[in-house]
Amino acid sequence: MRLSELSPRAYRRLTLLALLLLGAIIVTGAAVRLSGSGLGCHDWPNCEPRELIGVGNANQRIEQINRLFTGLVSLGVIAAVLGSRRRVPRRDDLTRLAWVLVVGVVFQAVLGGISVKVKLAPVSVMGHFLASIVLVGVALVLHHRAALPERPTGMVSTVSGPTRLLARAVFVLTIWVLIAGTLVTAAGPHGGDAEAKRLAWPIPDAARVHGISVDVLLVLVVILAWRLTRERAPRPALTMVSAFLLLGCAQAALGYIQYFNAIPPLLVGFHVAGAVLVFSAAMQLQLELSVPVTEVREAGDRWAPHLATTAPSTSASRARSSGTR
Repeated sequence: MRLSELSPRAYRRLTLLALLLLGAIIVTGAAVRLSGSGLGCHDWPNCEPRELIGVGNANQRIEQINRLFTGLVSLGVIAAVLGSRRRVPRRDDLTRLAWVLVVGVVFQAVLGGISVKVKLAPVSVMGHFLASIVLVGVALVLHHRAALPERPTGMVSTVSGPTRLLARAVFVLTIWVLIAGTLVTAAGPHGGDAEAKRLAWPIPDAARVHGISVDVLLVLVVILAWRLTRERAPRPALTMVSAFLLLGCAQAALGYIQYFNAIPPLLVGFHVAGAVLVFSAAMQLQLELSVPVTEVREAGDRWAPHLATTAPSTSASRARSSGTR
């Protein structure tokens, strides 16, 4: 292999780097808001109207570090695009996903500038966070697909239809829990600046909606874990649902602790990091519940317990594969 070429394993490391950077900038962005440095720089892309980089005070330094970290994220996603072009064998599906990350990072930079221009209006800050979560989801899909030896021509569920539907409900509820969490934040005391407007919704009510949603989510995850165990789902899926449950319980406990202790910034920062991990677990669980059709054919009867209730087309594919041996 020439030096200009990348092996699939090396490229997957690049996708992991992009994923970690996209997750980390969510936490550093939260640190800017929690430290009250959201308007440390009053302009964008300059820090001040006539100053590209400002380090005159602590708030400026914190905000400036986060902006510079965005540059690292940009390099990470650009590397994912360039690496996909050098990967051997080359796969267009990976290149397209990597380009989505590049476009998303550019969009996030613009949205961050808008947030500064509108003085950290709650809707802009909420949108900034949720867009970051979407990019983490795309990066997870890219990293997951990069592990496949070839582009999948089709995916097959490894669990029954009702279990798959429950898994999707868990994912949708996870998204709602994240949105409800941003509503709590928008109503809370940490707006990023003393002059930032807050959402006109009593924080106890917002927190109650968020908390009840989390409790319902955890109940559904327990039921999903039971069904996956009963159906003898693949080990990666069982591992991920266990991680999801543990992270969800830890997040719930942390949420109650921070609420009853006047919402200290440090705990909120950990809560934001936990939200990224919970979403990642929910997303990865969805990915682990499907396998490429080619993998099913190669596995033969080993997949029989998992595919007993899949569509007839899957059984037909397996029968054709057996007939060609």
